Amino acid sequence: MKKKRLFALMAACVMLLSSCGQAGDTTTGSVDAQDPAVESENSGENSAYTGAKDYRGWTTSMATFNPQMYTNSKSMMNLGSLVAMVANKDGENKLEFVPHHASELPTTSDGGTTWNIKIRDGLTWSDGTPLNAKTYEYTMKMLVDPKLVNKNATYMFDTCIVKNAKEYFSGQCSWEDVGVKLVNDNELEVTLQYPATELDFYTSICSLIWPVQEEMYEKNMNADRTSTTYGTTLENTPSAGMFTLVEWITDGHDKFVRNDEDPLVKEGYIKIDSMTRRYIKENATRSEMFFKGELDNHSLLGDDYIQYKNDPRANKMLSPNVWGYFVNGKSKNTIMQNKDFRNALYFATPRENIAEDVYKLYPPAPYIVSTGIYVGDPISGGQYYRDTPQAKAVAEKYATNPDKAKELFDKAYQANGGTPVSIEYIYFEGQEDQKRQAEILQETFENLFGKDRFTMSLRAMPPSSAYDVYRSGEYDLGLGVRLANVFNPWATMNVWTKGYTDKYVTGFESDEFDKLQFDCVYGELVNDVEGKVKALARMEELLLDYGAFVPVMQNDNTVMYSDRITLVTQEYLPFVGYAETQCDITAP
Repeated sequence: MKKKRLFALMAACVMLLSSCGQAGDTTTGSVDAQDPAVESENSGENSAYTGAKDYRGWTTSMATFNPQMYTNSKSMMNLGSLVAMVANKDGENKLEFVPHHASELPTTSDGGTTWNIKIRDGLTWSDGTPLNAKTYEYTMKMLVDPKLVNKNATYMFDTCIVKNAKEYFSGQCSWEDVGVKLVNDNELEVTLQYPATELDFYTSICSLIWPVQEEMYEKNMNADRTSTTYGTTLENTPSAGMFTLVEWITDGHDKFVRNDEDPLVKEGYIKIDSMTRRYIKENATRSEMFFKGELDNHSLLGDDYIQYKNDPRANKMLSPNVWGYFVNGKSKNTIMQNKDFRNALYFATPRENIAEDVYKLYPPAPYIVSTGIYVGDPISGGQYYRDTPQAKAVAEKYATNPDKAKELFDKAYQANGGTPVSIEYIYFEGQEDQKRQAEILQETFENLFGKDRFTMSLRAMPPSSAYDVYRSGEYDLGLGVRLANVFNPWATMNVWTKGYTDKYVTGFESDEFDKLQFDCVYGELVNDVEGKVKALARMEELLLDYGAFVPVMQNDNTVMYSDRITLVTQEYLPFVGYAETQCDITAP
């Protein structure tokens, strides 16, 4: 089988993991997994245990398994994809791109515009229905159907733009004009509007489009074909991946069993027999169940993190996302339109205090692009953007600086005619940590700028309502995040371009930014590694200079695994993390 390997995290990740105790030890609470003798002993233990291997996981809830409507790709365990991202099964701490439903990794002969995808023979759904190239053609057609308006339709035109997919989605052309052609029952041809690298094609079209079963999809379609109930009950949720969904209680749990007919299962990537996930929203409940031995993983937060952060079972994650607050330069509140005022807020933000006192485990982030973001082609050798000289210079330039903040505020205050300033900050309702963050910001700003000259009111809103307000532009400051692509940060910078359709109104518009973003994703810089690093630094600088978004912290979670779990990788890998579904269970 043809494979391309992504050499996993380098020195930066090792440093992060070392803060959790013994960086390489995620097998048990007492042994060093890097000792060859111990590894041999563990191997014996693994083969000695022959009991049921049910991984006891959790998630908060599950409303649908329709892959065209759901947005969490890591929850689609019951479905396959053309290409899978998995941890190397030989203990080499590497991420692999391997053909899944494809018989080999897709190829291009014209520099990345036209891609040939061959599908394996003999694939079937869990009910025995054949799965082939026709399945994927139907899936892609439904994904961008203009009547269905599926949430995940963007996977067909962001990052890789399938020719005319967006136009079809908008009702401007017929399906025959879209760059998806059925060559035969086992072969597809996909044509893009702009050339794409292997990395981008594998991590977008090939990994984020999960098949749907045509007969079931059509059976559950309403009369005017504007919606389908596909994937909303156990009975109408077919499986075709490494696991098969066999139980689903919508307010309780779900259960998956290993699909021994799946190609990657046959190749030895999956060792557990099944996975049962309980739906648990409260972290305190999850913590209690984990330490009672009823769950196999637990995300450490607050006091749990303080107590267990150095436990050898604790594993540090590396997030591609940075949380902060949006700064609306187009607010009707005229002071928000003053650049010096927006920058005063940036330099006055006590992100270090917030990270330490409120979130405890999340590092402060005086930057927009996280430490988990790669630059260069990680298949042939990449590096973290924040390790580059250009990124370090940006972080240094925009470090927290109360004196500079006071100077900028004084300047903005005078430009405002010496009139007292009042603004509003929105945070998410029911989130105590976010409420405390808002209170620290309020206290810091009012004390630094003077309560006689500055006041900030706080407003709690449900997250969905808050983001609707951001879209409308009816706000001053609002907590939130824009998600980033760990493999292609330039692509997800499109949320700041002038033409982006789902903007959180900030007032930021830059021809220079738009050109850099286009050139890095589709234009002259696509294959220029050094040029793209410089461009990313300049794009980040433009955003920070305007004051469109104030970064606060990077949500690097820490996960604890039970003693009975042996992880397939000892290092955190992008996208798959510690590859929970590929773990082995060594005890009851």
